Amino acid sequence: MAFEDVMGTVMPWMVGIEAAAAVAAEITLQQSGEAAPPEIVAALRAVSDAAGLADAVEELPPPQRAMVATIVRLYLTQSLDLLDDPTRAAGWTYTDPVILDGWGRGSAMVPGVIASVPALSDVERLLDVGTGVGLLAVAAAGVWPKATIVGIDVWEPSLDRARANVAQAGLEDRVTLRNQDVVDIDDVDEFDCVWLPTFFFTEPQLSEVVPRLVHATRPGGRVVVGTFAAPPDPLAAAVSTLRTIRGGGIELDTKRATELLEQAGCTAVETLARRPGIPMEFIIGQKPA
Repeated sequence: MAFEDVMGTVMPWMVGIEAAAAVAAEITLQQSGEAAPPEIVAALRAVSDAAGLADAVEELPPPQRAMVATIVRLYLTQSLDLLDDPTRAAGWTYTDPVILDGWGRGSAMVPGVIASVPALSDVERLLDVGTGVGLLAVAAAGVWPKATIVGIDVWEPSLDRARANVAQAGLEDRVTLRNQDVVDIDDVDEFDCVWLPTFFFTEPQLSEVVPRLVHATRPGGRVVVGTFAAPPDPLAAAVSTLRTIRGGGIELDTKRATELLEQAGCTAVETLARRPGIPMEFIIGQKPA
């Protein structure tokens, strides 16, 4: 393949990168109230118009608009991290607040999805594995007003931010944060709901972790496993796999996630229907009563 052919394939991707940055920049300007040169404002609006997003973005509630900008910034920053240091070993070693907070804000939608399951509409005790910056735990406290939450993680840069987020939300009495590896968890019959994002773990780790989490679940309680749903486009699927491997995990399919839950003793394993805009599968297993 000639250089011109390679660039002919790559350059349309660059348009997408710059367009996403432009949309996020326009949202950031709108929400900050800061002034920008009129010609830049007009050019940003022209990009949104050309993408067919100008009116759609403005119709979103402010938190959702902010989420769009956050996700764009996360993906761009994480991509630059890969470009700047492609030789580092796979693993969750990120310290950039944009990446840490971006993943945290994305995870905040998880409790709402879980609570849509009738059996989990009123969780009292939640274990949040890989709590990161604690925003899932904070969101869970809002979704389940009577719940107490335990968040565990081993990455201190994330836990530092989690402590600040929990304190800012005034939830120190309901959210407990532990610097603890999930393989060391020794709680027994403690939680009526356990959240496990599989994409931060390897398969051998998951084979060890899932039985421990079932052991920590109350009889009749649920273990909720989250996996990334493979995009139908081959390029998007390959990029998603690269992102997950870079972070130290694997992309587990629904069939294997179901097997892990059943092998650990769970029954009534079910996969929730996919929700538009959420690139995840939720597989739920019940610990026998």
